[in-house]
Parts: sequence; structure tokens; C-alpha cells
Amino acid sequence: MSFKPACLATGVGSVPYDEAGQAIDFVNARLSNIPHWPQLALPGEQLINQYLGPLIQLGLVVEPGDKAPHFDTGQVDWVEKLTDFFALYLEAEETGQVPPLFAFPYESALGFYTFLEQLKTKGTGGAKCLKGQVTGPVTLGLQLFDQERRSAYYHPELRDIVVKTVALQGRWQAQALKEAGLPVIMVIDEPGLYGFGLSTHVTLKRNEIINELNTVINSVKSTGTLVGVHVCANTDWSLVLEAGIDLVSFDSYQYFQGFSLYAAELKAFLERGGILAWGAVPTSEKAWQETTDSLKQMFYDQVKVLAAKGIDTQVILEQSLITPSCGTGSLSPELALKVYELTKNLSHALRYDQGFDSGSI
Repeated sequence: MSFKPACLATGVGSVPYDEAGQAIDFVNARLSNIPHWPQLALPGEQLINQYLGPLIQLGLVVEPGDKAPHFDTGQVDWVEKLTDFFALYLEAEETGQVPPLFAFPYESALGFYTFLEQLKTKGTGGAKCLKGQVTGPVTLGLQLFDQERRSAYYHPELRDIVVKTVALQGRWQAQALKEAGLPVIMVIDEPGLYGFGLSTHVTLKRNEIINELNTVINSVKSTGTLVGVHVCANTDWSLVLEAGIDLVSFDSYQYFQGFSLYAAELKAFLERGGILAWGAVPTSEKAWQETTDSLKQMFYDQVKVLAAKGIDTQVILEQSLITPSCGTGSLSPELALKVYELTKNLSHALRYDQGFDSGSI
């Protein structure tokens, strides 16, 4: 990888607005180098709901009025519906083209479609790269159930469907974003990985998770897109870094100490060109207590910790992105504004300190 963002800034995904144009203007005004499409504060745009469209259309997931959407393996024509799904997946693998079925339903991704439309009508402006996000297979599998209220992730057949669905949706999204003619970063949002290694999630298997992540990663990478994983909590970071990612997105504000324990893996990751996306700005009320200077000092202190563990400081700085620690969709607009302003200003301050050309990427 030759991508060196040099402390440029981008966002995580969600914003606290329900109108797409307003949300895009909010992002573009502060993260103009690497804007991301905004996930709106609408019920239909929740991270899980956005990815059920193809499964609902194929009848694998049902939507009874009194229950949440769920798999129903008891349907008399379940096998036929499975056959239809895997036939579509094999077609996509053979042709490299994702069937339209795997596109976001328009009503569940107004932020995404409006973002694409504005790229076509207004151009890319000063953007040097675009960022998208896709839910992780572990997270979706743990939150989607069957008719008996059992998590789909613990059912091998249903887990396979979830993984392949996310893989095709991630590839479809990347292809759509790349039509703007800019490089694209796609980040797999995997908050569900916080449970790996905990007694409450003992059945989560390391090799299975890595293989599932790589199914999604390789599918998206086939478009020439850089792919990352975001976990906004502690996890076994060696698992994430062992997957074939280009970027790791972590909450450095709250969880840096745990992250820094994986110095050997981080050094190897950076040496092969990997990117650290530092969630350096808190997405909580703590943001009101922070300034650009206080966050800059925290960042440099954390870089020193990694440097003391044998990681080259210049490599870290050149191969770092600055982001909020998580999405801002659950925050007030006022607090989200504070978070995005801090993110923008911290990026500018770090780049000024290091003498990075504003046009570099």
C-alpha cells in the first residue's frame, strides 16, 4: 500500500440529522479531504436495517407486524429460497458484478444516495478520497435472529448467508462510490468484536471470525478499494490485524492502553503500509471539556508510547488518520458539531506541526 494520509481527517458514519442535504453539508464543511456518506438519524437508516433488504426481498428474512425482522428457517420453501440466494452469490463471484438486489433500498439509505447524487451534480470539490462504511458480519449476525430467537451468528447456515450478504453489499457500495473517480476507503463497522474473549461469548472462534472478515475484505478489495475495520471498544486487536485489512479504526481516546499492548502486531501492520485511524475525539459529553491543544497533546503522548515500543514515529504520523471515536448519530446536533470541529482542527494542527502538505494523500 502506498496510501499515506498524513493525519488527514474523516468521520465514522452516523450524524444526528434526518435531512440528507443538511447532513452532507455538515460533513463536507469539516471533512472536505475525505468526506463520508452520512448515516441519517432515521429509523430505517439504522446500521442493521440497511443491510436486510436483499434477505427480505428473497424471503429469507420475514417482517411480521408484531415482531422484528428475522430469519424463518421453518418456511416450506426455505431450501428453494436458499438456492436462489447462493445462485446470486455465485453469479457475482463469477462475473465480478453485484446483482442489483444487493443495493441499499433507497428508503434505507437516503444519506448514501444523496451523497452520490451530489458527487455527480456538484463534483468532488477538493476531496482526495471518499469513505464508506458497511456493517460487520459478526455484528449483523449477532443482532439478527431466527424464528426461535436464536442469534443467526451461531447457526452455521445463517451465518454464511450473513457473511456473503455483507460481502456483496460492501462490494456494490464500493463500486458505486468509485464512479466518482476518487480513491475509496471502506470501513467494516464491527462493534460486535468487543465480545471476543469474554465469557459471555465463548463460542466466538478466532479462525472463523478472521475467515469471515476476509470474505468481506477480499470482496471489497476486488474493486481496488482500501478496506478497514472499526471497533469502538477493547478487543483482541491481533485478530483484527491478522485479517487482510489496510486500515484499523480504534477509539484512541478511551481505549488506547489496551490497543498499545499489541505493539508487535502494530509494527508489522505499519511496515506493510497499514493505516491507523485514531478515534482521537470523544463522541460523548467529554468533548465539551477538550480543546484542540489538549487532544493534540494526548495524541503525541500516545505516539510516544508506541515509539517507545519500537515503532517509528514518522511512520506513525504519515500513516495516520484522525477521526471521532465513533459515530455521532446519538448525539445532539450541538455536540456533534463540537466533535467534528475538534476533529477538523486537530487534523489541521497535526499537519501544520509536521509540515505535511495540505494536498498530500
